[in-house]
Amino acid sequence: MTETAKPSSHKPVGLLRRMACWMYDGLLALSALMLTTLLVTVVTGLTVDHPLYPAYVLLILGVAFFYFGWFWTHSGITLAMQTWRVRLVNFQGQPATWVQALRRFVLAMSQWIFLLGGLHAWRQGWWPVALVVALIVVAGLIWTLRHPQKFMLHDRWSGTRLIRLPDHKAGQV
Repeated sequence: MTETAKPSSHKPVGLLRRMACWMYDGLLALSALMLTTLLVTVVTGLTVDHPLYPAYVLLILGVAFFYFGWFWTHSGITLAMQTWRVRLVNFQGQPATWVQALRRFVLAMSQWIFLLGGLHAWRQGWWPVALVVALIVVAGLIWTLRHPQKFMLHDRWSGTRLIRLPDHKAGQV
C-alpha cells in the first residue's frame, strides 16, 4: 500500500476526534452486540460451556464487522463519524471496499486486543510485558501525531484514511 493519496482539501482527523468517534461508535456497536447476545441466549440458552460458544463468538465478531463495514463501504460514515464530521475513504478518495474494511477492522481489533493484553499483564504484575506494550502503544500514538496525514497503523495497512468534513455553516441544515 502506498501513501500516494489523491490531493485532498480535507484536513486530516486528529487523535482527539478519532477517540471521540471510537467512544461513540463503541457505544453504538455495543448496543447491537447486546441485542444479538440477548436474541442468541433467549432462543438457544447458550452459555460459555456450550459446545457452540465459539460459533457465538464468531457471530459477535461478524455483527461488529457488519456494523462498521456496512457504513464504511456505503457512505464512509458511521453514526458517530457523522456527528464528528469524519469520513473514511481509500487513498484515491473513493469509498472503502469490503476487503479494505475487513483489513481495517481486523487490525483495529488486533490493536485493541493487544492493548487489553497489556492491561491484563499489568494487573497480573507482569511489569516487563506491560511496559513493552505501553511503549509500543505510546510509540504508535506519537507516530500518528507526527504523521502529516495523522495515519494510524490500520489506516496505512488497509489503504484507507479518515478525512475531516467541513463544519456545517450557520443557517444550513
